Amino acid sequence: MKKALIGVAALLVVVVAGLVFVFSNLDSIVKDAIVTYGSEATKTTVSVADVKLELGEGKATISGLKVGNPAGFTDPNIFELGMISTKIDTSTINQNPIIIDEIIIKAPAVVYEINKSGLSNADALKKNLGAGSGGGEASASEGGEELKMVIRKLVVEGTTAKVRIAALGNMEQSVKLPRIVMTDIGKKSGGASAAEVAQKLSSKLLGNVTGAVSKLGVGKYLGKSADLFKGGLDKAGDIGGGLGGAAGDVGGKAAGAVKGLFGN
Repeated sequence: MKKALIGVAALLVVVVAGLVFVFSNLDSIVKDAIVTYGSEATKTTVSVADVKLELGEGKATISGLKVGNPAGFTDPNIFELGMISTKIDTSTINQNPIIIDEIIIKAPAVVYEINKSGLSNADALKKNLGAGSGGGEASASEGGEELKMVIRKLVVEGTTAKVRIAALGNMEQSVKLPRIVMTDIGKKSGGASAAEVAQKLSSKLLGNVTGAVSKLGVGKYLGKSADLFKGGLDKAGDIGGGLGGAAGDVGGKAAGAVKGLFGN
């Protein structure tokens, strides 16, 4: 009997130690989950600087979330999502799906590039997102039922973008993008997986960026080698009232056109 009690006590110690480990490392566990499912959704490298959870209040902050550029582009990242804060409905913590009241993303930075081959990083990432991900299968195999969520409100504000076109000598111009508000993500489908949320957010950001830069007439440079625009070979006309023309004579014109079209 004494040996049995000792065995039970030892088992309890192991269980308690396991729970202490999980809760003391919960921030890093969430951080690893973001990296894993984010990378699966985008097919690029996703990294996170820090995650801080306040379980009692249902709050969390994530800083330094970066989404890598697809291969073939100059910047290491296409998105840097700045500071992310979230509020969870704590009454749903043990339910599936869980309810997230809001997610606020402040001051994200975006890079829009058209490389020497005439391919945009936005289009490359869209293809990756369209290819789907194994996020749902991975989470289901690891813990049985796949964890899903419903996000009541997701806001992205203060977004800036760098526009860079290889055919124009990679000159950069910073612009501001419109505010994004998304509501009831996953509600109709009974919840969305982490990978699905990453896909929806990335697609929305990409749509915001491509919709804005399309006003510049950047389509002129898509699908065409930058070599076609060297030495003034491109005489097809101005883009956006000044962006474009001969590649050797675009410096001031491009900057003025980009700023003007974005209302800056």
